[in-house]
Amino acid sequence: MALLRMASNCYPCILDRAKFECDLVFSDEDEKKAAVEELLDYMACHKGGVSALVGTEREKIIKKRSGNPDPYRGLKEESNQVAKDLLPMAEDFYEKADDKVVALIRIAAAANSMEFGVKGHDFNNSTFAGVFRDTLREELHGDIDEVKRRLKCFSKIFYLTDNCGEAVFDLFVIEKFGKMGKQVVVGSKSEPILNDVTRAELSAMTEMDIRVIATGNVVGTSLEHIEPEARALLFDPEWLILSKGMGNFETISEYDGLLKGRLIYIMRAKCEPVSMVIGAPKGTLVAKSI
Repeated sequence: MALLRMASNCYPCILDRAKFECDLVFSDEDEKKAAVEELLDYMACHKGGVSALVGTEREKIIKKRSGNPDPYRGLKEESNQVAKDLLPMAEDFYEKADDKVVALIRIAAAANSMEFGVKGHDFNNSTFAGVFRDTLREELHGDIDEVKRRLKCFSKIFYLTDNCGEAVFDLFVIEKFGKMGKQVVVGSKSEPILNDVTRAELSAMTEMDIRVIATGNVVGTSLEHIEPEARALLFDPEWLILSKGMGNFETISEYDGLLKGRLIYIMRAKCEPVSMVIGAPKGTLVAKSI
């Protein structure tokens, strides 16, 4: 698959999200301006990089300048509550589905809609309940038969999470995989970044006996920043990698040829550069094997 480096669309998107985050943590306009200008200086010196890692630097700048280690904390808590309220709808969808595996893929993909501050992607905690049922039934792009085949063939799944809120549904999906006889290990962030769920947050969200390991402290899953335990699972040929979200796609696409035959991307393709590389219309749900 083609590498997903900074496209022309990425620069305004990263800046838009910086403004969104600055509004979360700063009340003073000069502080917002200084943070955005520092990011601009960084971007000018790092043209053509991986967009997720440029986004990681944005997070570092805003955390450092604000003294806030978790700018999305309030939105994450709100998202988790929204997801918990919607979980019975997902459970009903699953129970009524003729194909349980496809239902789980749909739930995992639909949940990836829960993302803030992405240019062109309209998401709001307060309105998601009204569209979630329809979201579960949207067209799902990708090679679904091959995705199903891999989920049947592999007994071990390394499940790379993405956002809070979404993670509530991920735990439901993981529980069902467990009941199908799968061994699942979950990889989540080692510390807060964006609205991604951390290892500590995910562990606190469930009473399941599930192994949760830290993947790193950057947007996505970068080999330069990955934790050793996660790296070992990533390259163990016995494990199927189920990768959630665009940040993971942006970073893993740098080396996904090394994971060929045991990698599945699941996401909503929220931006044009991602949709073009993965081969699905912008804004659609995707489940694609590599």
